[in-house]
Amino acid sequence: MQAPAKFTTHIVLAALGLIVYQQAQAARIEPAGSAFTAQGPISFSKGALISADCTIKVAGKVAADGTSVNVDKVEFDGGLKCSRVEAINLPWVLIAKDTKSGSMSKISVDVHAFGLGGKCGPSTADGTWDNATGKLEAANVPIGEDCKIKTVSIKMPPNFKVVE
Repeated sequence: MQAPAKFTTHIVLAALGLIVYQQAQAARIEPAGSAFTAQGPISFSKGALISADCTIKVAGKVAADGTSVNVDKVEFDGGLKCSRVEAINLPWVLIAKDTKSGSMSKISVDVHAFGLGGKCGPSTADGTWDNATGKLEAANVPIGEDCKIKTVSIKMPPNFKVVE
């Protein structure tokens, strides 16, 4: 009877080792612990009547272990419509799924437009990452019921990389 228990123990330990190994192999964002600023074009809509093409400017810090990024500051520039979009629910959290994709969670905005505005989100956006271009991109991301990021392309600093 001890042989099956010993075998089961070995299987459990092997499975735990595989889980730990896979977690150790997860994608990391570099340089770990660094602060950054980035920007790029974003096209956003709320309902059928509000549409804005803006520049999104973000600032944040990569976690000390490189597992995530806290985006602490978000601004929208590009005219009157863009100035009426306010980022809320900060920090937004960016994680790298692998060297080609990632997701940003807690995305929320408040659109200040009389009669048509309101809050959008929170939501999570899945997107693509390209180490060669340094761009984080996403398209057709719903943020709540009637809000959508049509397209976004944020150019990160040259030293910002995702590694496995």
